[in-house]
Amino acid sequence: MERWIVDDTRAVEPTAGSDCDSSYLLKLSRGEDKAQSKVEFTAPSALTSIGYAREALAPFLGDDELPRRVIVARDGKVRVLAS
Repeated sequence: MERWIVDDTRAVEPTAGSDCDSSYLLKLSRGEDKAQSKVEFTAPSALTSIGYAREALAPFLGDDELPRRVIVARDGKVRVLAS
């Protein structure tokens, strides 16, 4: 099974009504398949970056289906909100 490859990452607005203050949209591909995942950081986020967003999603890159929304808590724990 091929792993998902991150093709692009960009900062986007956090989901309305969430307690997040920073968010990144990752566009991914696996062969001809395309997907998007949103990584959000709980407020107040001390350190966010494209690299940290990619790192938070990295454990899921071998999965058949990627999570659509992932939240990174202030303590660094990652939880999936939508698959």
